[in-house]
Amino acid sequence: MKAVALLSGGLDSTLAIGVILEQGLEVETVNFFTPFCQCNRKKSGCGYEAKRAADRFGVKLKIFNLSIEYMEMIKNPKYGYGRNLNPCIDCRILMHKKAKEYMVEIGASFVITGEVLGQRPMSQYRRALKIIEKESGLEGLVLRPLSANLLPPTVPEEMGIVDREKLLNI
Repeated sequence: MKAVALLSGGLDSTLAIGVILEQGLEVETVNFFTPFCQCNRKKSGCGYEAKRAADRFGVKLKIFNLSIEYMEMIKNPKYGYGRNLNPCIDCRILMHKKAKEYMVEIGASFVITGEVLGQRPMSQYRRALKIIEKESGLEGLVLRPLSANLLPPTVPEEMGIVDREKLLNI
């Protein structure tokens, strides 16, 4: 069984992938950049860290340029802006939609994220997580390994693809 993981290169997404790889599942990762991304993808920052993490795990990394879609989305985000005019929920929906497209393309069964329930006030609370899943067409298919035991079981858990007992409750 295969999953697509959103990989920023930060601690949470890296840990989430590790939890799933330990269960013997195949994982391919995706990373995104926008016009506001200030990293040097070859030497430092988010893209560089994502590549380093993917290389450490020995998993494929697909990088998507969301510049055009992102610029359209920020003009009028359906769910408004967070701090510093950041369209948090809409941005997450966009990323999840791209992950879903890639999931279908490679024949994966679900999406993994490093989201931690309650960690981000605008986009990582229960209602926002449900909105993101619904709007991206991924209801029941987004597994958040770090907070899974605080959330309802997902389809991969219910089908026995993922062992819920080995997921976390952060």
